[in-house]
Amino acid sequence: MMKRKKKAYKAGKSLLTAVLCVVLAAAFAACSAGSGGAGAGASSGAGKDQSGPAPETAVVRLALAPNGHIINAIAEKEGYLEEEGIKVAYVSVENDTEVFEGLANGTIDVASNSGTNLPLQHISEGMDLTIFGGYLLTGCMPIFARVDTRWNGLGDLIGSTMACEPNLYAVTGPLLDMGYDPLKDITWLQPETQEERIAAVERGDADFGLVGTSLNYEIISNPNIKIIMYASDILPEYSCCRVEAPTQWVNENPNTVKALLKAWIRAMAYYDSHHNESVELVTRMTGQDEALIRAYADNPHFELNIDPMKSAVERAWNYMDRLGLLDEEAKKINIDDHINVDLYKQALDECQEQYGEENSAFYEKMQAQYSRNNM
Repeated sequence: MMKRKKKAYKAGKSLLTAVLCVVLAAAFAACSAGSGGAGAGASSGAGKDQSGPAPETAVVRLALAPNGHIINAIAEKEGYLEEEGIKVAYVSVENDTEVFEGLANGTIDVASNSGTNLPLQHISEGMDLTIFGGYLLTGCMPIFARVDTRWNGLGDLIGSTMACEPNLYAVTGPLLDMGYDPLKDITWLQPETQEERIAAVERGDADFGLVGTSLNYEIISNPNIKIIMYASDILPEYSCCRVEAPTQWVNENPNTVKALLKAWIRAMAYYDSHHNESVELVTRMTGQDEALIRAYADNPHFELNIDPMKSAVERAWNYMDRLGLLDEEAKKINIDDHINVDLYKQALDECQEQYGEENSAFYEKMQAQYSRNNM
């Protein structure tokens, strides 16, 4: 296992103090379309009760990875952000290192596409972050092998060589529960790019590989390899990408956070009932081939979800601790102190009250999910 160098954090110092990261692929492609009114088939919310405390901050600086943020793109295009009284300013980043540098130095307020393992690693090292929502609950992350590979189940990974980072707890956590030490019982081949993982399996340098959501098309169109399962087959609702911000920023801007969550919940409701329109939006915005996008967007393993999923984050923290992937100081940290579910619940309740008649089944589903995972 590759250990990170420990960062020094001074007690009592501002939360915006430290940084490091490894790349975990962002999941869904989209980019800004500019603020506008409600599109066809969507309610603008005009005439709804918008009373309540105004956002403390009018503009939220959101880290924007190359693969974008579909939920915010919908919220912007359909006018939900404007109706909730905020704007989102994108801060373009090329990788997760830049994301956490921005959170640390105050140039980024909110991040959403950097997985769950990475914010948890930073929290374990002393960076004061709060998780208050979600982006992807599960990505469409395939585990693949050569076409002639026989597959009997997850235990086949033991003794194999796998082209992947070993910190993906969605795979290594369940193996730990089966009594294995996956960091020792598997040889981890870690190429610099995910495309090189595919090539390593093709060449026979690795028996298995795992790549991020956006590479599904490359996998299914390659005649030399096959998908044997997805990460969410191994660990359902594993928490792919959480939404996090510096704790001080969250505490100083609760109405802003709630407004952002309300806009995103409404955008998720739109996505829930306008899937094809959302995919077409992504296609227009990115200029990518629609087949490439649908290779993951239409896959049932791909699940966008704004719920913070406290139970899934706690499970991830415990897996990473048992696997030795967290800083030594993690033993002194109560991860629940870094998860805020109250603002999400307020946002969800207000959305249901104001917009629930537009998609009652969606809001009932989200309320039930909250009750299962955040109490």
